[in-house]
Amino acid sequence: MFGYFKSSQEQRRTVSVNHPMTILNISKQIMSASTKPIDIVENQPQNGLFAIKYLISIVILCSFFTAVFSTDVNADTLTSPTFEINMGTINISGGGATSPSFNVTQTTGQTFQGQFDSAGFVVKAGFQYIYPLTPFTFTISNLDLNFGSLVPGTPSLLTNILTVTTGSAFGYTVKTIEDHPLRLVNGSETIPDTPCDLVSPCTQTDATAWTDNTRFGFGYGIQGTDVDTADFVDNTYFRPFPVQNTDDPATIMSRTGVATASAATVTYKINIPGSQAAGTYQNNIQYIAIPSF
Repeated sequence: MFGYFKSSQEQRRTVSVNHPMTILNISKQIMSASTKPIDIVENQPQNGLFAIKYLISIVILCSFFTAVFSTDVNADTLTSPTFEINMGTINISGGGATSPSFNVTQTTGQTFQGQFDSAGFVVKAGFQYIYPLTPFTFTISNLDLNFGSLVPGTPSLLTNILTVTTGSAFGYTVKTIEDHPLRLVNGSETIPDTPCDLVSPCTQTDATAWTDNTRFGFGYGIQGTDVDTADFVDNTYFRPFPVQNTDDPATIMSRTGVATASAATVTYKINIPGSQAAGTYQNNIQYIAIPSF
């Protein structure tokens, strides 16, 4: 830096002349490169008003396009008298294609697909993964049980076998329910569901002994793999069936983990009094097998 010394009087004169000018320039106007003053106070309201108008225009345009070009997003719901399945997506297409050398199946439009791994879990998302999976199977050995003629005071018994293989699932539950108590075909007379023995009545979720032949009704017991033996202690323990549209299905078999041909025998028991109206009685028993993953 180069300079020269000024006397104290000259220094005071320089400061006293320039200092007021500096204050004047800052407080009133800013000089542009062309020495034309720019009045900041007058321009600020115009700039702010323009910004507000611009923002309002954008909001109006967005609202217009949303109202005119918006479309509904739908999922699918599949229902029956006893089930409801909510589908998160509806795929665009699916099917198979063949050539002399290859068979190809495809689904299009699924939101997420692929294999996702984490510690202890593997998720295979996508319908095409069904091919490498081992199927979950549930079988019932006899679907038509006919007790024939009943003798009052003499219990009648029939059985069938439920078998479950979990396949790629990791566990399962089997539940049961009836559409209504045994009812006279083309009539309203019923054979009530059993209350079991008087000393220890059973419920839809609690099996107890039914050995007294003066106790009438219709019920079931179950013995075998994956059955709660603390409830169905032996083949004298029975329950009444829960009734559709009134009660929840009752669990009769369950397992956490892989099951291969887990089987249980269901015993159906009827005992009627002498006053029971003659005729053919009928109902439907439903079994619901639910895999766990």
